[in-house]
Amino acid sequence: MKKFLLLCAISLLAVSFAFAGGAAEDAADPAATAAEYPSRPIQIIVPWGAGGRTDINARMFASVAPKYLGQPVTVINMAGGGSVIGGNHVANAEPDGYTLIAITPGTNVLPVVFERAPYDTFDFEPIGQIGSSTMAIASHPDKPWSNVEDLIEYARANPGEVTYASVPLNAPQLGFLRWANAAGLEFTHVPVGNDGEAVESALGGHVDLAMTSSVATITSHVNAGNLVPLMVFSDERDENLPDTPTATETGYPVVASPFTGIAAPRGVPEEVIAVLTEAFQNVMQDEDFLTVMGRIGESVNPRDREQFRAIWQNDIDGYTDIVERMGLR
Repeated sequence: MKKFLLLCAISLLAVSFAFAGGAAEDAADPAATAAEYPSRPIQIIVPWGAGGRTDINARMFASVAPKYLGQPVTVINMAGGGSVIGGNHVANAEPDGYTLIAITPGTNVLPVVFERAPYDTFDFEPIGQIGSSTMAIASHPDKPWSNVEDLIEYARANPGEVTYASVPLNAPQLGFLRWANAAGLEFTHVPVGNDGEAVESALGGHVDLAMTSSVATITSHVNAGNLVPLMVFSDERDENLPDTPTATETGYPVVASPFTGIAAPRGVPEEVIAVLTEAFQNVMQDEDFLTVMGRIGESVNPRDREQFRAIWQNDIDGYTDIVERMGLR
């Protein structure tokens, strides 16, 4: 009898282990997990400090996204290493859709170009672009040019004489160099710490041109007649400077607009990506989101997943080329 009971106990234990093992396999099954997504809160890593443009965009997105995802979305700032620390955290995160990143060229393009990142541009999966800033060239009205065509003619006749101020080895300078190289022009760079210093240098006559990462830094001076906008680097004219041509319109197809968007680690299941991209598209059309973004002065320029991926490719190709040509790394 005791032997019989022992055999029964062993059999039941074996069945229990088999059942438990099967349940564990089901729980770990990516397909099963993806089908239930999202079943818990989602976090967005901002690889910069709180209060900046990337942080604000992420928080506005996170405030509306739960409406379409059915789960809370929290923002976590993980600054350091010029955004590489946060970028590396997400690039190596579990690709389950619960860790996302508010991504800019400063995270997945420029650190890769300058070989300062332990990851690649496409170690992230694009979800969508929220917006982009319009980089612009402006000069003081007393210069011997009044438009970009005159500037090109003058610079061609006087190589290296025209000076421009911009933040060094970042989107403004690299975008400017891409255009100058395409046009076969030579300028002299004057490094500054931020866009404001570039604008002040042009206003004070210390440099000929200011190259800034956003038209917002020059708009008030343009309206006051203290600066002349010469060219923008977006794919279309900026609504704030409707009479200012793009670089492409001048005959040199250079598009360089620092983006802000949402991405995930590479390898997230397609079923999860589909949920995220649908939610993203809904947020981009949400009246609450558009209202609050407009209120804080942020333009919304959404691009879908494949369009966003193409922007990354354009940036990595263009910036890598100019950095190698100029011997900047």
